Amino acid sequence: MVDAGDARCPTGQTEASHRNIRAKVGGVASLGIIPVIIGGDHSITWPAASGVAEAVGWGELGLLHFDAHADTADIVDGNLASHGTPMRRLIESGAVRGRNFVQVGLRGYWPPPDVFAWMRKQDMHWHLMDEVWERGSRAVVTDAIARAVDGCRALYLSVDIDVLDPGFAPGTGTPEPGGMTPADLLRAVRRIALDTPLVAADIVEVAPPYDHADNTVNNAHRIALEVFAALAHHRRAAAGGVPDLPGRDPRQERP
Repeated sequence: MVDAGDARCPTGQTEASHRNIRAKVGGVASLGIIPVIIGGDHSITWPAASGVAEAVGWGELGLLHFDAHADTADIVDGNLASHGTPMRRLIESGAVRGRNFVQVGLRGYWPPPDVFAWMRKQDMHWHLMDEVWERGSRAVVTDAIARAVDGCRALYLSVDIDVLDPGFAPGTGTPEPGGMTPADLLRAVRRIALDTPLVAADIVEVAPPYDHADNTVNNAHRIALEVFAALAHHRRAAAGGVPDLPGRDPRQERP
């Protein structure tokens, strides 16, 4: 594991920042290394996933997106590259096909009907929090994975921390009540990192000044650790080791 350093993001210069992020992440991905990107707001997913798509193949990348919001607006306050628009930009560019773009955890009063109509036209798929409550996160994640990787070579995971209920993650810019629990999200991330052709992940929208008792940053930290642990699991298995969960009774059968 290597810290590749920050992409230079000059204050107030969104275009330059996004160019630098795309080059930085794409350069790492082109070496066959799996980048885990720490945001930043959600606008960074546009350049980051674009850089990864250039490395693995344009249109060959599925994207699994955990968020309270769809982030598929066309424009927000005159800005085409805001934290509310990155997913539309990725689909419009062809970096990710709409049919392989899957969202989990949407809730609240956004997006409006016209944005949902655009999403349907792109053949996007989403799982509202109502569905997560009714069916359970395991069943929803199973369906989300199957859809996101269908016909794709690789998967990009994007986690907006506001997918969690603000009782667990108050330190974010647009908290939305009624979200996922950390236990469900961490299990989902672990499963995705273990069982899919994951080539990159990002964790975004953590705002430490709004946090309480480090709840939000600790959850973000654990999300990253789940990804790293899954990658280590794969490397150990490839080297002939016998991966197992720490503390598991060896007399128990492995799942």
